[in-house]
Amino acid sequence: MWSSRRARLAALAATVLGGTVLGGTVLGWGTLAGAAPLSPGAHKPAILLENQSQWVVAPASSAPTAPSLFDLTLRARNASAGAQVDAVLYPRLNTRYDFKNTVANGPRGIPISSTSPTAVTSLPPEPRAPGSASFAIDVVKGAASAGSARLGLACAPPTGSGTCTGVYPVVVQLLESQRVVDHFTTFLTYVAGKSAHPLDFAWVVPFSTTAALSSHPSGPSTVIAPLSKAHAAALDVLAAQLRAAAGIPLTLDASPQTLQRLAHSGAAGRAAITTIATLSQNQAVDQVLAAPYVPINLGALAAAGEPTEIVAQMAAGATVMHKFRIQTARSPAAWVTTGPVGSGFAAGLKQIGATQVVVPGADLAPTVTPVAGTWASTFQLALGKGTSATVRAAETDTLLDGQFSGARGDPALAASQLLADLAMVHFERPNTTSVRGMIAVPPAHWMPNATFDRVLLAGLQGNPDVAAVTLSGFFGAVAPDGTRHLQDGSSGPRIRASMARAISTARVRLSDFDSAVVGAPPVLGELDDALLSSESENLSPRAQASGIRTFERVLSGQLHLVTFATQRTFTLTARTGWIPVTVESRASYTVIGTLSVSGNKFVFPHRSSRPGMRLTHVTNPWRVLVKARSSGDLPLRAVFTSPNGRLVIAQGVLTVRSTATSVVGVVLTVLALGVLLTWWGRTWWTGRRRRRRLRAAGPTPIHPAQGPVPARRPLP
Repeated sequence: MWSSRRARLAALAATVLGGTVLGGTVLGWGTLAGAAPLSPGAHKPAILLENQSQWVVAPASSAPTAPSLFDLTLRARNASAGAQVDAVLYPRLNTRYDFKNTVANGPRGIPISSTSPTAVTSLPPEPRAPGSASFAIDVVKGAASAGSARLGLACAPPTGSGTCTGVYPVVVQLLESQRVVDHFTTFLTYVAGKSAHPLDFAWVVPFSTTAALSSHPSGPSTVIAPLSKAHAAALDVLAAQLRAAAGIPLTLDASPQTLQRLAHSGAAGRAAITTIATLSQNQAVDQVLAAPYVPINLGALAAAGEPTEIVAQMAAGATVMHKFRIQTARSPAAWVTTGPVGSGFAAGLKQIGATQVVVPGADLAPTVTPVAGTWASTFQLALGKGTSATVRAAETDTLLDGQFSGARGDPALAASQLLADLAMVHFERPNTTSVRGMIAVPPAHWMPNATFDRVLLAGLQGNPDVAAVTLSGFFGAVAPDGTRHLQDGSSGPRIRASMARAISTARVRLSDFDSAVVGAPPVLGELDDALLSSESENLSPRAQASGIRTFERVLSGQLHLVTFATQRTFTLTARTGWIPVTVESRASYTVIGTLSVSGNKFVFPHRSSRPGMRLTHVTNPWRVLVKARSSGDLPLRAVFTSPNGRLVIAQGVLTVRSTATSVVGVVLTVLALGVLLTWWGRTWWTGRRRRRRLRAAGPTPIHPAQGPVPARRPLP
């Protein structure tokens, strides 16, 4: 039996060395010697991890055969009735580099122990996870006997050194007909007890979703699309899990816009917000970061010359938090970035008053001095070339953050690997007296996963090697170690000049409209939210530009609620008279502004404008005194602007028909008539004299050759 077991382990090691890796799972792991491959097109059986013991404590007895329990909760899918499961243990890892390679490529080397195959149907069901089963394994320091449900660490003398604590890879396999049809790699963390110097771990929990903007909203209140049922349900579950784990220090990065959308999703969403508000009352345990209205790239906005937008983002975020009674961290508070920083990062930090910052490790230049083990300290971050300014900073670890992305396939396994990774960092320098720490920030567009969050939160509760802390606690405990710099040539994302101009123009127009609206109707906040949402760093440049255009259309729709009554023609029978100008308002709020009239055919004896006119009714008349320069249909232009005159709210052209005749016109008419009469009189007198002369001359003589010459026709 022992020889067959060794042969199976050797075959397993050979297949591991020849496997192909993708996404942390070894693909193409060959079957055992002599086993037939799976038929093409067959629905592949799968073995999944539902939960596990995140650490195993060494027994009080020093006997090498004294067991400790390592419990795995498994779920088998599409497995045959005769399917079996076993676990293969590999040697303890020495460095985090080895851990990283094991996650990516599977374990290396020769296994040191394995359990005997156990029928899946014989595993006891796990009542806390319906449909799954418990695979209980005894872990001993010495060698495990063959054909048992034990794993031997082989660390006890005389074969071992006696040092057993550490992280061990464990491959769990699903077998059918003596062949491996599926497997996964998890880790066994073996500890002697509570560590005197645990690793501080700050998990920044995003409570947000990506903003979805409607391209054709029916009004300001519909620019921001509602949460989908799936997203709302995921946030509701996350809030419930955070409430259940209220004793675990965490840092919540809640998006104010997401909170607004969640409040409109139903009673469950409002209950989730109440949970966040309750948790925020004790910032030492559950810290809520002060946040902009939507996630923004601080450096990009500052570099684009948009300081007003940064201030507006933070102010709007604070307003939403205050509305929901959520307490936020006070200064000094950390600013958390989830992507490359922009070139104006230093200016942006100054504008929000941040004295601590968390940046992705990928944005940092490699350290000049080699660090023993994984970097787990804070540092001073140089803010740019040509300046000595620095800010207290910490990095988010790329490998830790990547574990959150692996939650889709097997979320419990991804969370277990993250916890094992933290233990691995601790065991790199387990006895250091200086506090070491790690920060995990899930990548952008991350959505909560109930299974992942459950396993991770449970694994942080009472962890002997990892101590959960808030960001404030992290910066307060983890001492700085030197100065670090951003990557050379990495300026981060930029905002195009055209986009920056569009944002500035939109902000000015909104400010002018704000000055023209009396009180604080909801439409002002809705328009401001629409503009701020278009600046989200989670939107593509095209989506951001589309959001600005949508804002402009919605604002124009509000302006179009104010119009002039220009359907009729006003008749002016005298040279001077009063003309009624009526402004119509269909807005549900009071609008104030300046009404002005102008026209080059008119003189305004009294005044041509009315500052401070309030539109409190549907029809709002004003009479203006005009003096027509001429008669006929004369255009009179009317404009209603914001109080400062910069924003044209409404404009129109009124037709004034002037029928009065001026003195100058009468004089000219009389003169023209006199000239006409004079000409006619002279013409008549001249013709009369000519006729008299012709009658006095007698009949006309006849020429002999030509005959009589006809007489001239007398003139009239």
